[in-house]
Amino acid sequence: MDNERIAVENERDFVEEIINLVRTEVRGSDFLEKINEYHPYDIAQALFQVDMEDRINVFNLLPIEMVATIFENFNQNDQIEFIKELPTLFAVNIIDHMESDDAVDLLQYLEDTDEDYDLVNLLSPKKRLEIKKLWNYEDHEIGSTMSNSFIELTPSMTVKDAMKKVTTVAADTEYISILYIVEKQKLVGYLKLKDLIIARANQTIGEIMETRVISAHPNDDKESVAQIIQDYGVSSLPIIDENFHMIGLVTYDDLMDIISESKSEDYTKFAALATGEIDHRSETVLSSVKKRLPWLSILLGLSMITSIILSFFESSLTGSQGAKILAAQLAVYLPLILDMSGNTGTQSLAVMIRYLTTNKNEISKKQIKRHMIREIGTGLVEGFIIALFVFGIIMLTGYLKPTVSIDFKTTITAVVTSSAIMVALIISTVLGALIPFIMNQLKIDPAVASGPFITTVSDIVTLTLYYSISLSILLPYYL
Repeated sequence: MDNERIAVENERDFVEEIINLVRTEVRGSDFLEKINEYHPYDIAQALFQVDMEDRINVFNLLPIEMVATIFENFNQNDQIEFIKELPTLFAVNIIDHMESDDAVDLLQYLEDTDEDYDLVNLLSPKKRLEIKKLWNYEDHEIGSTMSNSFIELTPSMTVKDAMKKVTTVAADTEYISILYIVEKQKLVGYLKLKDLIIARANQTIGEIMETRVISAHPNDDKESVAQIIQDYGVSSLPIIDENFHMIGLVTYDDLMDIISESKSEDYTKFAALATGEIDHRSETVLSSVKKRLPWLSILLGLSMITSIILSFFESSLTGSQGAKILAAQLAVYLPLILDMSGNTGTQSLAVMIRYLTTNKNEISKKQIKRHMIREIGTGLVEGFIIALFVFGIIMLTGYLKPTVSIDFKTTITAVVTSSAIMVALIISTVLGALIPFIMNQLKIDPAVASGPFITTVSDIVTLTLYYSISLSILLPYYL
């Protein structure tokens, strides 16, 4: 029966159910009871799809705390759109009841999109003070993400007194799974709620608390803190200042947001975009061009080097009829070698960036050396296998063409061309690993070594190697 019930639950379209509920029963006496059965995320998704009038009716019926929770489940674009639909005082009341970190994100985004729509000064003094503390941190700092909703206990408290405090403040606290122990305003330990529940009533918190606390500073980089949470497998991480005063905490939910944001940012950098922030509602042709043109201009400049390299070989490739035949032979396989070297370079780049980002706190020269040796070995094996394929293709082409015979010239052309490709693939693989490592050493985000960038660099190196090796060995046989 339980399995059947779970299967039915999984097949339900909760969003569609809420939409029908809003459109048909919003005036009903039991509407509040019915909508309370659904998760705030599903309610948020449903309200996004109904008319403004129905949405406002729902907001007016629900408790303000529930409205605030629903708002936290909207994306920022929808938050801005919906907040402007509401009367100013109602909007302020919603923000007053949102978690401070979510409220800061909303207000900062609102400020960036509409300078004349100022709600900060209308908030309650308590909320303004909380927001001001978070507002002072840069977006990449963990302080901009931390929450200040947690429970503090003291070591001298008995378990009985601690339980009374927890039950009193739990309803108004976002995170209660871990309780933090503070003595003389300094963080000295923590206690899991489970351990508090099973402890004896007359024990003190100091007797049962954990004293080895993993923490972070509010100015620490968000990605570094997310890595600490992953490494230690904790569900939350306290944020403390220079005096060991606990000023906030980051939870596992925040970790998910940080990772998602980081992946989105790295993806856009990998695609050679200037920024990872893309607002599809406000994005225009001009703003898109401004974001993409800088990198494209740099890549154009690098690509010009390719043309310059080709001009250096021009006289050698056009000096005689035999040289022209060789030039035509080399040109046939040029797209293949450029594509393969770019692909292997990008693969190596992605592996190295992943390696650097996941081992940021414990990477060593020995590990880097081992990784580089592995990449060189990978490039060598891949290059050899691809070179065999190219050799076979050239020989097969010579066999199938009626005007070409399998002679020494064809064989040496196949050997030299495939060897040049093998060398180019090895070099591209090494470059793909080396460039992000050098950037990391220079304290530059390795994701900036984007796919288009490494492809362009690989093209330059590959083109030089391909023509240098081929011409130096093959040209005498074609003259």
